[in-house]
Amino acid sequence: MSQIKQYNFVKEQGVPCSFILEYNKEVQADALFAVVRANASDEEYIAKFDIVKIENVSDDALSTFKLTLDGDIPQGRYVYDVFVYDSNNRPKTKILKGHVLVKGSVSDRGRLNADSSV
Repeated sequence: MSQIKQYNFVKEQGVPCSFILEYNKEVQADALFAVVRANASDEEYIAKFDIVKIENVSDDALSTFKLTLDGDIPQGRYVYDVFVYDSNNRPKTKILKGHVLVKGSVSDRGRLNADSSV
């Protein structure tokens, strides 16, 4: 069994964020399921990634996807997972996991920092 890759990223609240995922097996975008949760053990998810299959960027990948996280996710630290689902719509393999840090938007920063005295 191959090791699950890990990728952590920072996202600004209210601003879409995308990254490229290369996979070494031929898979369609609708076979992938990627969600953000408050904790890894949570059944409920906070947001779902939009997944689009794109042209392969490198020769090593058989499938390449663009994952976009949109939506107004509250500020905080979250976990996410990317699964490959089988034909029965059940998770078969986890191929990527990581943490998402959602920071306040630019318009909020001045207001938030104005209250803190040094």
